[in-house]
Amino acid sequence: MKRFGILLGILLLSVFAVAQSCPKVEYTTTTPTLKSLVAAVNCLAANAEQSSASKATPGAKTGLQAETFQIVGPQHSRPYSSIVAAVLTVPTGGTIKSAVVTPDNREATVTAEAGGSCTVKINADKTVDSHCYIAGGTVYILYR
Repeated sequence: MKRFGILLGILLLSVFAVAQSCPKVEYTTTTPTLKSLVAAVNCLAANAEQSSASKATPGAKTGLQAETFQIVGPQHSRPYSSIVAAVLTVPTGGTIKSAVVTPDNREATVTAEAGGSCTVKINADKTVDSHCYIAGGTVYILYR
């Protein structure tokens, strides 16, 4: 579960960071094909390497770090120096719903079963607020 969330976060982050087009992966069933996911991740990784190699400066940190929080009720994170994105995942029956927030798109809500919902928000003070009502979820915070 953790690997999937981190992989999803890296995949979504790469989509925002890379301008070159890669094959778009759309899933119409609850069981995505692993082949198409791997192809998209490989394309995005190759493009990200090319992009970062041309933009990298000596001595600059280019890596990402991630933190994960289980959400039951309200959750407030510590401040981060540079938040890249936050991914919210909520299990709903046999599937997992997710939402991605970035500094440009600061807030998202995911509905769950039985009228429950979870929200995630990047605050101006570089902290992340998340809250789940009835349901539970997980937040993955990607930062530099």
